[in-house]
Amino acid sequence: MKTKNPQKIMRMLTVLCIVIGLAAVAVGVVAVYKEEYIIAVAMLLVAVWQIFNFRQWKKTVK
Repeated sequence: MKTKNPQKIMRMLTVLCIVIGLAAVAVGVVAVYKEEYIIAVAMLLVAVWQIFNFRQWKKTVK
């Protein structure tokens, strides 16, 4: 399958990465408030992984 515009796809994936990271942070904050620390740690790991992905994609787009 041939992609029409790879730059547009990378930009869309980058935005999706940011949204997932922010959602993970929000869920982590709620989990800490409700004293569900395992969920909070898991969401922190997801947010950190999304930061890593964002940096990788940022290098690829340039």
